[in-house]
Amino acid sequence: MARNAGYILWVGLALLVVAALGAGAWAAEARFLQRGLVAGFPEHVADTPGADGAFVSRLCVNAPLDAYDAEQLTWALGRIEDLGAAWVRVHIRWADVEAVEGVRSWDAVDRMVAGVVARGLGMVVVLDSAPEWDGAPPDPAAFADFAGDVAARYADAITYYQIWHNPNLGDSWGGAANPFGYADLLARAAQTIRGADPGARIVLGSLAPTVERGERNYAEDVFLEMLYAAGAAPYFDVVAAQPYGFETGPEDRRVDPAVLNFSRAILVRESLVAHGEGHKAVWATNFGWNSMRADLPGLASIWGEVDETAQAQFTVGALERAEQEWPWMGLMCVNGLQPRPEGASGARASVPDARESWGFAMIDPEGEPRPVYGAVQSWARRPAAATTGAYRADTDLAVFEGSWSLGPQGADIGEFGDHRVTLAFEGTGVALTVRRGPYRAFLYVMVDGEPAPALPRDREGRAYVVLYDPLAAVATVPLAEGLAAGRHTVTVEAERGWGQWALADWRVTTAPAHVARTRSGFVVWGLIAAVGLVAVGWAAPRVAWGRWKDRALGAWAGMAAWVRLAVSVGASAVTLFAAWQTLVGGSLFRRLGDQGEILVLALATGVFRYSPWVLLSLGAGLVMAAIVFVDPSLGLALTMVAAPLYLHPMSLFGKSFSLAELVLLPTLLGWAVRWAAEMARGRHHRRMALGPAARALGWPVLALVGWSVASALGAQHGREALRELRLVILEPALFFAALVTLSMSNRERWRVVDAFVVSAVGVALVGLVQYFVLGDVITAEGGVLRLRSIYGSPNNVGLMMGRVLPVLLAIVVWGGPARSRGQRARRWVYGLAVLPVALALGLSLSRGAIVLGVPAAVVALGLLAGRRWRTATLIAVGLGLLALIPLLRLPRFAGLVDLSQGTTSFRVALWHSSIEMVGDHPLLGVGPDNFLYAYRTRYVLPTAWEEFNLSHPHNVVLDFAARLGLPGLAIFLWLQMVFWRRAVPLRTLDDKGRRALALGAMASMANFLGHGLVDAAYFVIDLAFVFMLTLATVAWLADRAPERPS
Repeated sequence: MARNAGYILWVGLALLVVAALGAGAWAAEARFLQRGLVAGFPEHVADTPGADGAFVSRLCVNAPLDAYDAEQLTWALGRIEDLGAAWVRVHIRWADVEAVEGVRSWDAVDRMVAGVVARGLGMVVVLDSAPEWDGAPPDPAAFADFAGDVAARYADAITYYQIWHNPNLGDSWGGAANPFGYADLLARAAQTIRGADPGARIVLGSLAPTVERGERNYAEDVFLEMLYAAGAAPYFDVVAAQPYGFETGPEDRRVDPAVLNFSRAILVRESLVAHGEGHKAVWATNFGWNSMRADLPGLASIWGEVDETAQAQFTVGALERAEQEWPWMGLMCVNGLQPRPEGASGARASVPDARESWGFAMIDPEGEPRPVYGAVQSWARRPAAATTGAYRADTDLAVFEGSWSLGPQGADIGEFGDHRVTLAFEGTGVALTVRRGPYRAFLYVMVDGEPAPALPRDREGRAYVVLYDPLAAVATVPLAEGLAAGRHTVTVEAERGWGQWALADWRVTTAPAHVARTRSGFVVWGLIAAVGLVAVGWAAPRVAWGRWKDRALGAWAGMAAWVRLAVSVGASAVTLFAAWQTLVGGSLFRRLGDQGEILVLALATGVFRYSPWVLLSLGAGLVMAAIVFVDPSLGLALTMVAAPLYLHPMSLFGKSFSLAELVLLPTLLGWAVRWAAEMARGRHHRRMALGPAARALGWPVLALVGWSVASALGAQHGREALRELRLVILEPALFFAALVTLSMSNRERWRVVDAFVVSAVGVALVGLVQYFVLGDVITAEGGVLRLRSIYGSPNNVGLMMGRVLPVLLAIVVWGGPARSRGQRARRWVYGLAVLPVALALGLSLSRGAIVLGVPAAVVALGLLAGRRWRTATLIAVGLGLLALIPLLRLPRFAGLVDLSQGTTSFRVALWHSSIEMVGDHPLLGVGPDNFLYAYRTRYVLPTAWEEFNLSHPHNVVLDFAARLGLPGLAIFLWLQMVFWRRAVPLRTLDDKGRRALALGAMASMANFLGHGLVDAAYFVIDLAFVFMLTLATVAWLADRAPERPS
């Protein structure tokens, strides 16, 4: 077996290594395929098609309109209009306007601008080309003066001003590109343009594609980095790239500084994001593919070569890829309509340039459209729809019905009548950004005529969005994801919410097919890793590790002398400290005796908690910490006493801590030191080894901690999740671990149980004084008064009293005759405690405690105690049912069986919402302490609007499932299975005291399950500690019980 286990262990390790390597390679492939994509729904990016309410297509065409006479201009604008382009990119050449210094001629520019405006086209003007009298590179001050004149003259017609063309190439900048010189020119021009036209948008000069890293030419990303270094960021609103395709199509996803292709635009985008400017758009101010027919005039191009069919397909493919995958891409200006006319100023006759090549032209020299023109025209004539990106809620693409108000904030719901809005979109997912607030309103959403698949549904099957949120947060709510790629329609119908401008924007996303393939690959590698883990987990305990021990001893012998000395000194220090702690530190308190030790601890704790003097409080706190450190069993008992005070935290060093936490931390430290001391003495196996019951219960507790950590790390509200993880999962679990591993006498264990009783009696007495003396109560339905004690809700009193009452009853009824005076006294004290506990529970009027929790505990006691007690149990249950009859006359109990209204109807609605929540988060849940945030902003049913702010689903099963997912629920069920399997045999113990305690623990757990059907039974600090104490009690009793033959 050991040999086979060794083989399986090696196979498992090999599978883990293979899975790790495979996942790493797959992750690298995923990064390659997903560069440029935006995870989830895209954020708002300025100067993209959806940025403003008025939707305008991103299709743009380059055309040398400034070089045309009136007839040519009319022809060219007609062709652009027929193409379906919404924008035209033109040049206003400084050299043409001011050929003679100080004399500016605007006639040709006036004609061009007027013609473009008359056609209703948008215009991007490129300001470039210094006159001969200025020289190259241009003088920044003189150019800025020219740019300011352009803006002043055409402010009503032009919004986008592009400063220069190819500034990263030496040919455009006097022989050597200079990022710092260009930054100076850009800053001066931007300031004068904005001074003349406050609404102007500045576009960075088009960065030409090149792999050179200086000094004559600079690659786009390098040039942009140097512009940021020069402080140019405030002076441009849009970055312009020229992602020509060269020899490969738009599907070429290589993003590499050494590769010239269409994906090169991603390099520019990544530079923007790296500098925190992801809100700025990238524009493809020149792009296309060269297809130089043999009959076309001009020089051969250096920009690659494809045939006309490929040119057409690639150009449309580029437009489609950008609108599906790049929400940060704004205008895409095809190069171009035609080259600049031969002989016109600015035309080049000797240097190959894409702008001047007939290979890129959409119209041939005879005026006939080439295939690329027809392909782009067909693409542009598709019905308008929102594609990947963010669109202001009042976008022209949305159709509003009813009395909506539309504006820059989005859309505001009208007060009267029906209000509906419909949006057509192309993609695989759609979301709606809403402004929530402390108001009651809902949106009902349909996608393609069906309830929106990503939203919860009410009991009528309608998908809805909740607009309530006291935090007044702006949230992007997914409406549908994973749709088939293509055209879809989303319809939103509003119920209430006027005056809130609730609709902020729409978000559309498209998940490329390769993304799904990437995710499936990770699943495969994860399965391989899971198989490897199972193999290692099975084989590791079965391997003959003795041989490894011999090797370790050999390694120790081979260590250098100084290393062995250092290890020995460390081990000796631990041993000496442990000896002091046991022999000296312990003796200090043993001299006081148990009663004196407890008295000092109680006094120190009281002064620490309630002293108004800081120094006295800190001193008492140190005494308290020292006592529980030296005697952790006392600390565990004090933790139980302090647990209910969690709503009354202490401020320490600017942070809030519950008293239980401040007691538990030094207790755990003392426990850990004692554990280390036992290990150092070699007594670990004899005194601190776990029994079979403790081990059996410990595994699900450990699993609960591990899974809760994973859930907390995945929670939306991380701070809240980590806080509940600490207070309700981790610290109670450590409390359980200390209870079952700490070497304690029988008396010390009973002392922890006694502390639980003391804490509950204290809660009951406080509540009774409030109820009968102070009048500090909660007024419920019909004016009925409810006891609340130290809690915010009377239901918490019912939960706590319901957990301790079965323990008291079990000890009183089945705990005698006791063999010792202490046990006899305990029965009397517990018997006296029944009265305040039961009275407090009854006055809390907790329906869950009275109708479910206590009956469940009583039935459990009767069934487990033996045959003759079962008849008594039936009588008690019957009397209880009779006692409920007068209670049903009270308004608080009258509606228990009415599912159509009242609290019962509300609980049913809450459970419906919780099931929806679990369905949306089956793996990790919403996270610890995240139920409130998810419920009130997403899952609360419109019919349950009276109470938005609920922190739990009022059902223990749904509570575990909603917070921790279905695996968390499975762990809870595992815990219950192990608990009852280990606890039920204890009902036949011979020792009456131990048997009574076992019966009380089981009945307390029955109360937990019964009351937990309608309330929070675990995820409250004191209840979590009680739960872990119940588990530990069964572990104590089961591991001390003699084994019986089955």
